[in-house]
Amino acid sequence: MATIAVIPTSHSTHVGIEPLLTLDEVARILGRSHWTLRLDHKSGRIRCVRNGRTLMVEPSEVRRIIEEGMDTA
Repeated sequence: MATIAVIPTSHSTHVGIEPLLTLDEVARILGRSHWTLRLDHKSGRIRCVRNGRTLMVEPSEVRRIIEEGMDTA
């Protein structure tokens, strides 16, 4: 039987689900502006989830960018 790791977060009450990050949060993590991230999304360099008019990013996508050393400039 597989087990699911519990990831405690302040944003989520669901077990094992990481909260989506805003572009401002991702911009602070990556050291970029949120406008640059919008351009990166439009060009396909970063995958975002649309929540209404708001673009959100999965934490796994941020980890992918960091691991690949992607230059988002």
